[in-house]
Amino acid sequence: MLPKTLIVTTDAQYQKALAIRKRVFVVEQNVPAELEVDAYEKTSVHFLCLLGDEAVGTGRMRQKGGLIKFERIATLANHRGKNLGAALMTLMQKHAEDMFPDLMPYMHAQTTAFGFYKKLGWVQLGANFYEAGIDHVAMTLPNKIPNVQLGKKLLADGDLPKPLRDYLTSRN
Repeated sequence: MLPKTLIVTTDAQYQKALAIRKRVFVVEQNVPAELEVDAYEKTSVHFLCLLGDEAVGTGRMRQKGGLIKFERIATLANHRGKNLGAALMTLMQKHAEDMFPDLMPYMHAQTTAFGFYKKLGWVQLGANFYEAGIDHVAMTLPNKIPNVQLGKKLLADGDLPKPLRDYLTSRN
């Protein structure tokens, strides 16, 4: 059975995405629920991956200054290793490219998923760090980095994450 990926457009779909996130992040990884569901829920674009009628994966993205930040990407444990996450990321990356062509893709990836994102073309920026008690690394899609002008604009942003600032400084 082939997965179906979609942009969340209804509350029922959003609730399915939230249920996956709670199961993966709160239950499996012990992330506090108050960190998992945050103030950016309503301003983010949410995505679902379905296998038949079952919601098995989710992710979201949001604009943060000159960045399009990929976040909360999760696949249910019993469905990992089946390329469902890759299908979800393909939709997310295409949506970012179509809707936010002038924004730089960026994420804080758990280091346990680093290899997965690397296969999709993402590269590490800087050293590992802890977020919500979990080892992470900042990543970007280098082939999707917008022009030098945007790089300079991003560098002028005082809220730019340090790994990204260091990366852009080395490029400009």
